[in-house]
Amino acid sequence: MGGPVVGAGNGLGALLRSIRLDRGMTQEALGEASGMSVRSIRDLERGVSCPRVSTLRLLVQTWSLSEAQGAELHRLARAARDRTGRNLRTGAFL
Repeated sequence: MGGPVVGAGNGLGALLRSIRLDRGMTQEALGEASGMSVRSIRDLERGVSCPRVSTLRLLVQTWSLSEAQGAELHRLARAARDRTGRNLRTGAFL
């Protein structure tokens, strides 16, 4: 996946899943490569939780995404947080 990451209205979770599949990775393989749990990956892809900045950095590094692609992931995560007005993982207001 060489070009910029574009969400095209599908949301952050769908984009994360798309990148993972584009890399030919299962959730288990991504978990092994990144050190994340499969449950965390599944929750991110389903939109149940919103990733922390450190999680996004880890995914960018694991997938060797460009700076522009990483910035797009961060933008989509911020937009998801702004839409809900809360941290989706804990349910706490920001």
